[in-house]
Amino acid sequence: MKEETKKHIRLAALASTVGMSVVFAIFIGLAIGYWLDSKFGTWPWLTLVFIVMGVIAGFRNYHRFMKRQEKDG
Repeated sequence: MKEETKKHIRLAALASTVGMSVVFAIFIGLAIGYWLDSKFGTWPWLTLVFIVMGVIAGFRNYHRFMKRQEKDG
């Protein structure tokens, strides 16, 4: 396998990992918010708060990944 092909595969794997990290953070926020709302009867407020926190955490992961890639060149 050519070195360039290996590099493209490695970058695709990293990109999919970051994408899954963003989705996973949002899903975890949704799950925690939904659970808390069902426990305290505050539907939909805690779900919305934790989804927003999940989005922020997911894009923070994305931003950290991009800074690391920029640093590595």
